[in-house]
Amino acid sequence: MKFISRNRWLIVTLAHYVTLFVFSQINFYLSPYGINIMVTGMLLSFSSLILNHTQGSLSLIPIALYLDSSSPLPFGTTLITLIGLHCVAILFRYQFRRESAGISIAVSLIANVAIHLIYTLFAITYLGTNSVSALHIGVNIVASGLAIALLNTHYFKTLVEFLGLFGINIAQEQRQSR
Repeated sequence: MKFISRNRWLIVTLAHYVTLFVFSQINFYLSPYGINIMVTGMLLSFSSLILNHTQGSLSLIPIALYLDSSSPLPFGTTLITLIGLHCVAILFRYQFRRESAGISIAVSLIANVAIHLIYTLFAITYLGTNSVSALHIGVNIVASGLAIALLNTHYFKTLVEFLGLFGINIAQEQRQSR
């Protein structure tokens, strides 16, 4: 049990992979309508707000590499983006009570919009402006925001309870000093 407690990022990474799989299936069925729901901000928010800095980083790296492998953007774009936003969230989490549902939803939505905008800027740079439609991006941001607003609290509670099955108490997660 000590191995699992020290490596809780493995459990969180597996949960993130399952979440990405579910949403990739949802996106498959929404693709004829031109809608793509991205929940990466929700995954980033959980790793940044609930886990300590090291465990959160370790849980995001495999996810970022997985997303990089299927992206037409240069390899490492998602990794740099997620780790950069993770560090920004870590800097701001000390200002707020991180267990608050409102803060987690706000961080998830802000991170998701930032990820959309960063991907858009990289797409303009590497793929050209012909591949970017402001309406399409706006629809995807709104759809992703609605999905995150509806599911974020449930995702956090479910994942905390799942970690509790392994004897990991998130309330006692080591807080790093400022």
